Amino acid sequence: MIMKQIKTASQFLAMIVRRFFKEAGLTKGSLLEGDERRAYRLSQVERLLTKKRGGLPLAMHLSDLFWTADEGRNPMYEDDLLMTLAGQLREGEMRRWRLIQEIAGLCHDLCLHFTFDLKEAFGFRKKDFWVSNGQLVKWLASTEYEQVAMHTAYILKKHAISVYERLHYLPAQDELAELYSVKYMQLVGKPGFTDMSPRDYVDIILDSLLAIERHWQRGRKLKLEPELVMLHDEICEGVPNRFYERVLEAAQALYDYMDTEVCGRLVLEEYDENASSWNDQPESVRLATAEVLNRFADKVREVRSQYLAGGWLTDDSLSFSYLMAHAQRCGHGFWREEDEAL
Repeated sequence: MIMKQIKTASQFLAMIVRRFFKEAGLTKGSLLEGDERRAYRLSQVERLLTKKRGGLPLAMHLSDLFWTADEGRNPMYEDDLLMTLAGQLREGEMRRWRLIQEIAGLCHDLCLHFTFDLKEAFGFRKKDFWVSNGQLVKWLASTEYEQVAMHTAYILKKHAISVYERLHYLPAQDELAELYSVKYMQLVGKPGFTDMSPRDYVDIILDSLLAIERHWQRGRKLKLEPELVMLHDEICEGVPNRFYERVLEAAQALYDYMDTEVCGRLVLEEYDENASSWNDQPESVRLATAEVLNRFADKVREVRSQYLAGGWLTDDSLSFSYLMAHAQRCGHGFWREEDEAL
């Protein structure tokens, strides 16, 4: 509808400036370069994320003028009509246009919670969108752009969840997905749907991510296999702040058993890739799978009795479910794939 009303690029540019950048010093900003331009861009994104119109941040409205809601920056209009219009602009107008596109690009990634280029956005040397990136952690903990920090912290959490999900590190995945603030008595959800202060919000996410990262650093220092760390944490039903000796012994016993008695045992020639449900699999597949997993469940109970105190690892516990899922993946041949990734 907006594009049908616009006949020239200058009209469109004027509409954007009037709606989103009134009294924002866009002309002066378009002349800036380097760190000064980056600071101006961040200040405008912060302002757009903060101000509301119709219940939505202005940042999302600006993004929607340029790109679809897909990851990456795909033009909203066929044949990239906006860039066709941009070719009609004079030099000064084109400078403002380019700056608006830069601002809208970061708005797109932040509002839709996609990872983005940290060097382009913040001027970082390291591009790793991970909590091990010290520059990113320091910036999030201290920046004046609190709305940008909230959205970036949420993206960091969302990205970590997706990585842990892919690597089947269920305790960390669940811990982050269900991250809870005792102070505010609420889950740490999306920015814009929380009563938390920006600083508290960012700190809670960073604390949780850093705790997981430190846990793995301790595991590496102890030269523990990643699968062993995961088994330890599955027994603990979460990511603890230390390695427990008896839990590690239990995890090692399960590790050894899985390595020799489970790994690859569920890769069966009779398995029907086209079966619509488990019940449609050949009886030989169902029986062989049940036998391997039942023996593993018995091993878990044996290990529980030998190494763990009462109340640990009961048959109806989350930890038992974690271990059974781990055994099933191992049986299908997914074993030690996490070594390099974690």
